[in-house]
Amino acid sequence: MKHPSVLVVTRRTARKNKYIDYVGEFHLALLIRLGILPIMVPVVEGADAYLPDYMSNMKGLLLVEGEDIGPEHYKARPEHLKYVEKTHPLKDKIEIRLIRHALRVKLPILGICRGSQLLNVVCGGTLYGDVQKEKKSRLKHIDFAHYDTYWHSISIVPGSPLEKWYQRRALRVNSYHHQGIRDLARRFKPMAYAKDGLVEAYYDPNAEFVVGLQFHPERMLEETAGNWRIWKTFGSAVRRRVN
Repeated sequence: MKHPSVLVVTRRTARKNKYIDYVGEFHLALLIRLGILPIMVPVVEGADAYLPDYMSNMKGLLLVEGEDIGPEHYKARPEHLKYVEKTHPLKDKIEIRLIRHALRVKLPILGICRGSQLLNVVCGGTLYGDVQKEKKSRLKHIDFAHYDTYWHSISIVPGSPLEKWYQRRALRVNSYHHQGIRDLARRFKPMAYAKDGLVEAYYDPNAEFVVGLQFHPERMLEETAGNWRIWKTFGSAVRRRVN
């Protein structure tokens, strides 16, 4: 049995003065569970020249967490430039090329956290440099003192795929971000909002599966079956791309 390939770009960090590239194990384990072959694209100099080879057999694209998205990729406002933190231009460059290719050939795309933000930017949307500061919101979107235990509620749009997956209109989700969607790209429809109005989930109604989630369903699998249904639907869309 041939397993379809899903590309996911690594994230770089330093360990004892040496760089390492990695992808979170939750993502990799779920792709394996779905019968999908994860292909990790490293964020190293020269990797972008190999993207045609990586893209030749890809059947889907997974976009995950990482540094802030460079404001040069969209119509950033002065307040955004004030709050932008560490960026990774090469990661932006590689993922933008992969997104454009996946959209062009109509491959399934799942964007999580930063991934949802970058997917929105590539399609013409914009971002907040810092959601809480720019919206002057009392709602926290990241809490370093309670990093893995901080959750907040979202409202799910009736009739959306998210309502179908979770079978409810409200949900508590984890939150690990300071950037966020300001203007949602025209091609997308919102599926959920935070209490301060921030778009927490969206989809492309004209695509088989192009979904952006600000929260992390892979870290909530024990909470509700809806988190697994998202991944299962993504996996099914990927497998249908196999000839």
